[in-house]
Amino acid sequence: MIDIYMMGFDVWGNDMPVEEYITMCQDSSKYKKGKWYVLEATDTKELLSSLIIYKLNPSEDLIVRGIGSIATPANSRKNGYAFLLVKEIMNKLEQEENCNNFFLYSDIGTDFYNRLGFIVLPNESQKYKDSICMYYSKENDIDSISFEIPNYF
Repeated sequence: MIDIYMMGFDVWGNDMPVEEYITMCQDSSKYKKGKWYVLEATDTKELLSSLIIYKLNPSEDLIVRGIGSIATPANSRKNGYAFLLVKEIMNKLEQEENCNNFFLYSDIGTDFYNRLGFIVLPNESQKYKDSICMYYSKENDIDSISFEIPNYF
């Protein structure tokens, strides 16, 4: 028997049947709007973590990306895989696209993302009560944001 792991099923599956979850993901317009990245073990090709990047670009002169759907299989958590993947993808986008501005919505608190350099937006900028919007930039501080904060992506 082949053991298949679907990223995020244990968190976002909401007790639905596997087939329904797969269909939901395949049909998701949200997932089709972004670009997926995965981290896999070099030797076994086991999936260790995944995320999706969205182009947000609120203005012509600013390159902004949203990071979403960060997931790590339960048996691989607490090993730094998601941290490594987020950091590597941010570095890649900085080098290849000159992107230095990132948003994400955290459903797991802020400590994990604080360690990556993300800061929590002020309360008056938060749009949701259950997800905390966070921002990262090498160039700009939170007070210099002159564009609308993106909705949950």
